[in-house]
Amino acid sequence: MLNELIYADPCPLCSRPMRPEFRSSGRSAQQDHPARTDFHRYHCDSCEAARPQEFYAAMRALYET
Repeated sequence: MLNELIYADPCPLCSRPMRPEFRSSGRSAQQDHPARTDFHRYHCDSCEAARPQEFYAAMRALYET
């Protein structure tokens, strides 16, 4: 897995790049395999904290087609 930040599309409200959020699950039953990491969502730290309802509505409109 990469240790550097990955940015995606710009935020629909402020035009700053959004960051992906990942979830990690526990270790595999086979010890020679790493833990699984799944993509969860994209988020914008500033918009999500300052105006969450507007951010969620904009993201829903952007990705629901």
